[in-house]
Amino acid sequence: MGDLEFKLYKVPSQFGDWLAVFEGKDLIYLGNYSLGKKKLEEDVGEFFHEHYHFHLGSFTPVKWNKGNFWTGKHDIKLQGTEFQVRVWLELLKIPMGKSWTYTEVAKKMRRPSAVRAIASAIAKNPVCYWIPCHRVVGKGASKLKYKWGPDTKEVLLRAEGALK
Repeated sequence: MGDLEFKLYKVPSQFGDWLAVFEGKDLIYLGNYSLGKKKLEEDVGEFFHEHYHFHLGSFTPVKWNKGNFWTGKHDIKLQGTEFQVRVWLELLKIPMGKSWTYTEVAKKMRRPSAVRAIASAIAKNPVCYWIPCHRVVGKGASKLKYKWGPDTKEVLLRAEGALK
């Protein structure tokens, strides 16, 4: 087994800055700075600990300079349980400009009683935006609940035309 090489990039967007992490050429993590650098560093640190079994020390990402990150194509390496990956792949079926509820995702997966487990898997999505977990909405006050904050989710959904 060869050495692992990780590259961490700070990627600007109309939705704020994001942290993109690549293992070789595969995108393995994408998080938003909207809740602060400390929250993002904790989250990416937990990701590395869980999937690579080491602690990530302090880091300074380099600025993305490889063209438009958001319109480019990226190979994605999904890391999670079999169930989590199945949920994340289901999210790819949500068309841009649309949103589904957690209950709808559960029904489409033929697991109508697994709404909580599905919500938990969605919250663990390591490659947000590319796996469009922001297109899954709750009911009532939790409609815009999102790992990177309700404001970020609202901006993403409005930009896609899924919120009026």
